[in-house]
Amino acid sequence: MSNVAKDMELAELIARLNTKFGKDLSSYRLNCLGRRISLRMSMLRVESLSEYFEYLSSNREEIEHLLDTVTIHVTEFMRDAEVFEAVARDVLPAAVARAARGGAGAIRVWSAGCSTGEEAYSLAIVVLEYLRAHPAGVGLEVFATDISREACRVARRGIYDRRKLDRIPAALRDRYFESVPEGVRVAPEARRVVHFSVHDLFQPPRYGNLDIVVCRNVLIHFDHVVRDEVLDRFQGALGRGGVLVLGKTEAITGAAGSLFQLADPRNKIYAKKCSALPRGGKR
Repeated sequence: MSNVAKDMELAELIARLNTKFGKDLSSYRLNCLGRRISLRMSMLRVESLSEYFEYLSSNREEIEHLLDTVTIHVTEFMRDAEVFEAVARDVLPAAVARAARGGAGAIRVWSAGCSTGEEAYSLAIVVLEYLRAHPAGVGLEVFATDISREACRVARRGIYDRRKLDRIPAALRDRYFESVPEGVRVAPEARRVVHFSVHDLFQPPRYGNLDIVVCRNVLIHFDHVVRDEVLDRFQGALGRGGVLVLGKTEAITGAAGSLFQLADPRNKIYAKKCSALPRGGKR
């Protein structure tokens, strides 16, 4: 089968998935999506896309397994530690000052594409540690979302293999984690400020007036049109002075450059501009 024919067949499968299950995968880059679906088909020993759709239709839980495969969950606590250090050093002082002056009264963070929760809990720990060292009478809310229900279920449970804590200093391990038979569990101080929910980035954000949005290594899976739409949503969800943190291999280019200014090139921290992408030819 030619590449064109394969792409047409894959596009037809995507359309059928949207019609039958309400899961729109059309915004993912076709070649990446094809590889992930092929991986799932190989695991099931299914040979054709039409056969796979029939399997999906008779096994309703398979759509969740497919979403788990499409959205790769490569994560760990304090991944790229210098990014978290930069957030604490360069972002939190101004965010805490805004909250203390009578803003939201709390630091508001969104971990978008949070996978199984390690990043969201890491963000909570970083902010809690900053507030411990710099008391300002403000609270913390971390909103963590992922398209995968299974990933969110694991994240809410907050129990991990203790090897996942290798990058966390001993003092923080003792403060924010507790031993359980299965490994370690995030301590209540951090768990109670992180709120997990299933959310598709192609839908309008549920949150506003945010200080920080972290979305690392997710946008690279989308085409440039969809990336711009998601970035526009992030810009609208951030409050004045808010920042967006992307993955180190990601960058904001093209029309979306009107939304953010690069504040830290090394750690891909972008400051919100008070503008938005033009709609209908107007700004």
